[in-house]
Amino acid sequence: MDVQALAVVFQETLHHQKEIRRKAEAQLEIGSKQQGFGVAVLKVVLAEQVSLEVRVAAAVCFKNHVKYHWEQKETDDCPMQEPEKAECRSHIVNLMLSAPPLVRSQLSEALSIISGVDFPNRWPTLLPELTQKLQTRDVNTWHGVLATANSVFKRFRGVYMTDAVSQDLELSQKFFLKPLLAIMKDLAPQAKLYQQTPDALKVVMSCIRLCCRIFYSLNTLGLTEAMDQDLGLWMAEFLQYLDYDNPVLIERDDEKESAQDGVKSAICQNINLLTEICEDDFDPYLIQFGTAVWNLLLKVTPKQGQDNLAMHAIEFLTTVAKSEQSAAKLFQAENVISQICEHVIMPNLRLRDSDEELFDMNPVDYIQRDTEGSDSGTRRRAASDLVRALTDRFPKVVTQLFSSYVNGLLQEHAANPKANWKAKDCAIYLVVALTVKGKTEAQGATSTNELVPLLAFFQEQIVPELEAASGIDEQPILKSDALKFVTTFRSQIPKDALLKMLPSLINLLGASAFVVHSYAATAIERLLAQKEAGRTRFTPEELDPVLQNLLERLFAAFELPESSENQYVMRCIMRVIVFEGPKISPAALVCLNLMSKKLVAVCRNPRVPGFNHYLFESIAALIRHSSAADINILDKVQETLFPPFEFVLQQDVQELHPYIFQIFAQIIGLRNPPLPPVFMTIFPPLLDHTFWEQNGNVPALVRLLQAYFTKAAAQVIDGGRLESILGVFQKLLSSKQLDHHGFYILNAIFEHLPISPLEKYIHTIWTMLFSRLMKSKTTKYVKSFLVFMALFICKHGPVKVMETIENVQQGLYKMILEQVWLPSLMWIRGDQEEKLCAVALIRSMCEVPLLMEAEYDGLWGRLLEVLAAFLEGKGTNGHTEVADPLEEEPQGYSAAFSQLANVTLPDTDPCAEVKDAKQFLAQSLSQLNRTAPGRISRAMQASMKPEVQERLKAYFGAMGVAIS
Repeated sequence: MDVQALAVVFQETLHHQKEIRRKAEAQLEIGSKQQGFGVAVLKVVLAEQVSLEVRVAAAVCFKNHVKYHWEQKETDDCPMQEPEKAECRSHIVNLMLSAPPLVRSQLSEALSIISGVDFPNRWPTLLPELTQKLQTRDVNTWHGVLATANSVFKRFRGVYMTDAVSQDLELSQKFFLKPLLAIMKDLAPQAKLYQQTPDALKVVMSCIRLCCRIFYSLNTLGLTEAMDQDLGLWMAEFLQYLDYDNPVLIERDDEKESAQDGVKSAICQNINLLTEICEDDFDPYLIQFGTAVWNLLLKVTPKQGQDNLAMHAIEFLTTVAKSEQSAAKLFQAENVISQICEHVIMPNLRLRDSDEELFDMNPVDYIQRDTEGSDSGTRRRAASDLVRALTDRFPKVVTQLFSSYVNGLLQEHAANPKANWKAKDCAIYLVVALTVKGKTEAQGATSTNELVPLLAFFQEQIVPELEAASGIDEQPILKSDALKFVTTFRSQIPKDALLKMLPSLINLLGASAFVVHSYAATAIERLLAQKEAGRTRFTPEELDPVLQNLLERLFAAFELPESSENQYVMRCIMRVIVFEGPKISPAALVCLNLMSKKLVAVCRNPRVPGFNHYLFESIAALIRHSSAADINILDKVQETLFPPFEFVLQQDVQELHPYIFQIFAQIIGLRNPPLPPVFMTIFPPLLDHTFWEQNGNVPALVRLLQAYFTKAAAQVIDGGRLESILGVFQKLLSSKQLDHHGFYILNAIFEHLPISPLEKYIHTIWTMLFSRLMKSKTTKYVKSFLVFMALFICKHGPVKVMETIENVQQGLYKMILEQVWLPSLMWIRGDQEEKLCAVALIRSMCEVPLLMEAEYDGLWGRLLEVLAAFLEGKGTNGHTEVADPLEEEPQGYSAAFSQLANVTLPDTDPCAEVKDAKQFLAQSLSQLNRTAPGRISRAMQASMKPEVQERLKAYFGAMGVAIS
C-alpha cells in the first residue's frame, strides 16, 4: 500500500466534513483486512515529511490494529502473519527512540501489546538490543530506551504469578536490573550537570521517573532474590530524590505536573508497593521514608499540578496505616495522628478554588471525580481513604479526634453560614469518610462506624440543606454534598424519613446548577432501585402522590443550563418507568411524545452515549410496561416513534441504528399476527448490505429478523426474500467474530418455516456449514452448529436431517455424530440449549433406522454413555445472584452493540412438548426396548466396559427402564 496515498486517507479522517471522514474510515476498515496493512501504517508513522497530526492518527490506527489483530484469536478473521509482525518489530524500537512525544505515547501502548504477546519467545533480541543501546552516554538515547523498556515491563503489572510469568520476569531481571541500577546512579551527576539548564534537566528527571516505573513493574509480583540484594542501593537513590527541589523545574502552569514532582510521585508508588508486598524487607527503611513523605506533604501546595504527588504520598501513609506492624512503628509517637489530621488530611479534604471552578465550568468532570471515581483519583478521595484506614486501625482515638474537627468546622459554619460554607462542606466529607466502612453500587453504604452518630448528623445538618427555605440555587455545593450523603447512606436512613424527604429531592431537580439537579436525579434513581429481601424497598403506591410532579420536573430539567442531554436525569426517568411498571400507562403517551422530541433533537449530533442509551431504555421500558396494561397502545407508539426513527435512518446516524432496530424488534415481538403493512414496508431495506457492514448493527438486526420470523414468517419470505436472507447468513458465517449471529438467523428460519420452502436450499446450507466446520472451526462455531442441528431435528425430524446430510456425502452423518456430537456435546450450556440437544440426540438414536443397524452398535453405545453424562452433568450447583441489567453502565458507541435491558424477545421452546429430557429419555428407551428388543444391551456391550454397563443399567433402572 502506497505510503503517500495512505497518508492522504489519514488526513481525510481528520476532515471536518462527516461524509469525507466516513469514506476515509471505511477505506481504512477495508485496508485493515489486508495483509501488510500494519507495516504500511507504521511506514506512515515513520515518514518525517508527513504532518505530525497525520503521524499521530496513523500511530493511533497502528495501536488499534495491533490490539485487535496481533494475537491470534478464534474470532479474528484477518490476524497479522509472522512476516509482517517481524517487520513491525524491526521498526518499532528505533521509532520509540526518535518519534515525537505524541507519536511515542501511542507507539508505547502498541509496544506493550506486542511485547505482551511476543516477548520473550518470539522476540528474544529485544532486551539485548535495549541494554546495548544503554551503553551510550547520550541521555536522550537513554530516555528512548527506558520508555521502550517501561512499555515492555508493564506486562507484569496486575497479573498473577505463574510458572511462565516467573520465567519471563527472571529473564527480564537478569538482563535489565543491573543496567537499570547503573543508569539510575549515573543520572544523579547528570542532574547536577544540567541543574541550571531546564530543558536538559527535564529529560534527566524523566529518565529517573522511567527508572522508577520500571522498578515498579519488575517488583509488582514480589521482591526477588536478585532485587533484594540491591534493595539498599535503590532506597538510597529514592531517598535523595524525595528531598530534591530545583527552582528551575517549577512549572508556571499550575495544572501541569513538574518533572521533579513526577519523580517523587513515582517513588511514593514504589515505597507503597514495597510496604504492601515485602513489609519485613522494607521495615528498616520505614521511618526514613515515613519522615521524608511527611516532610514532602508539608511542602505540597494546593496546585493541581501537585495532585498526583499528594495522592501517592497520602496513599503510602494509608498503606502503612492498614498494616498493624507498620502502623505501630510509624504512628506510635505522641500526637502523630493529630498532626496527620491537621497537616495532611484536613488541607486535602478542603474544597479548593479549582474544585469550585470545575463544579461551575465542567460539572460532568466534577461528578465523575466526585462520585464515580476516575483513573486519576482526587486528593479528597486519597484523604478520605487515609481517614478510613486510620479509623479501622485506631477506631476510638481517631473517631474522637476527627469528631472534634467536625464539631469545629460546624461551629465555624454556624458563625457565618454564608461566608463559611466551605467549612460545612469539609465537615460532611469528613463524616462520610469516618462513617463508611463498606459500600456497594446497589445499596450505598453497607457497614458503618457505630461510633459516629449518623442519623443525628443527618437530621441536624443534611435535612436543613435539602429543605432550605433560602432557595434551591443557594450554596449549590452544599446541596450537592447533602444529596450525595442521602445517596450514600440510603440503607441506613429510615424509610419514613426518605419518603418525607422525597418532595425536597424532586424540588431540587429544578436547581440551575448541573451538579445539583444531577445529584437529585441520582438520589431518586438510587432510592427507587434499592431492594430489600429481593423486592424494591419502596412501592409504586408510595410514589403515586408525587409521580406527576416528579415526571414534570425530570423532563423540565432538560431545559436547564448544560442539561439538554443529561444522562443522570434520563437514567432517573428510565428508573421511574421501570419502578412503576404497568401503572405508568396513563402517562405513557405524554412521556413518549417528550422523548421522541428529544430523540429528534439528539440525532442531529449525538454527543453523550450514556444519555442516548438511557433515552432508548426509557422508550423500551414505556413500550414494555404500557403495552402490558393495554396492547392497543402499540398503534399510538408506532405513530409517535416511526417518524423520528425514519429521520434517524435517513440521516444515517449510525450510533443510534442498533437502538432503533431493537425497538422495532420489541414492537413486532409484542404484536399479534398478522403484522400491519408498515412493518413489511420497512423490511426490505433491512437487508441492505450497508446496515450489515457495521458490526454494531448485526446483533440488533439479527434480533429484528428473529422477531419477523416469529410473527410473520410467511410474509417475510414472500417475494423471494428468503434468498437474500440466506445471503446475509452466508456473509455472517464467513466471519469468526459474527458466525454465531448467522446461526441465530438460520435457527429462526428453520424454527418458523415449514420444510417445503427450504428444500432447495438445504444442500447448499449443509455444504457451507460442513466446509467451515472442516476448514476453520472454533469452539463457538461447533456449539452453534450443534444447536442448529438439534433444532433442525426437533422441528423437522431426525430422519429428514439424516437424509439431507447423507445427500451431501454418503457416510457424513456417522462422521458428524462421531467427530462433532460425541466430543462436543458437553460444551453446550444454557437450560434451553441443553434440553434441545438432549432431545435431538434421543430422537436420533431412537428414530433413525440407519442407527439401528449392527455396524452402528459401537457408536450408538458411546452416544448413550455421553448422553447420560450430559443429562447428569448439566446445570450449576449453588445460588448465583443475578445482576440487574439496568445497573450496567453504557461504555460509549464505537462499533459496539449496546443491548437494551428492557427489550426482551419472548423465548420459544422448539420442543415444548418435552417437559423433562430425562423423562423423555426413559420413555424413548422403553419404547425402543419394545420395538427393538436387545438393541440397547447389544450396543452397550459393543462399546462399554462391564463396569460402565452396570453403572448405566443401574442409572436407567432408577428411571424405570430395564435394559435387556
